[in-house]
Amino acid sequence: MDQENTDERTIWELQGLKEIIQRPDIHAKIKFDVTPSMVMEPRFHSKAEDLEKLKLVAGYMFYIESQCNPPALMVMKVGNTDITTTIGKIDEIPAELLEKAITDPSEPPSHGMYAITEDIKAWLKKELGL
Repeated sequence: MDQENTDERTIWELQGLKEIIQRPDIHAKIKFDVTPSMVMEPRFHSKAEDLEKLKLVAGYMFYIESQCNPPALMVMKVGNTDITTTIGKIDEIPAELLEKAITDPSEPPSHGMYAITEDIKAWLKKELGL
């Protein structure tokens, strides 16, 4: 599958850590400080302030999916038009980092999605070489 169509994979063909490490186009657009609640916040495209908020969240974000067992670290693409697509799942992350993020969240979950913690950010940056 060519790189241009990589983001069009189905949920069963999610990119893993190895694939994401090799994607500088994703690295350049990772938003470590964007959280699920920011992405899920209602926006009205007719309002200038909402369009500005959308620009701030557009890119790639990591989140913890709690609606599966065990919880999983996922990668979501947030488009410039508010369309979101989960494109990756990071299986290599230590389970205790995910558990801690769920039992002691930095903010309340949004639609079953938890924000990543500072420990997870540090782990990701190290693994991705950022």
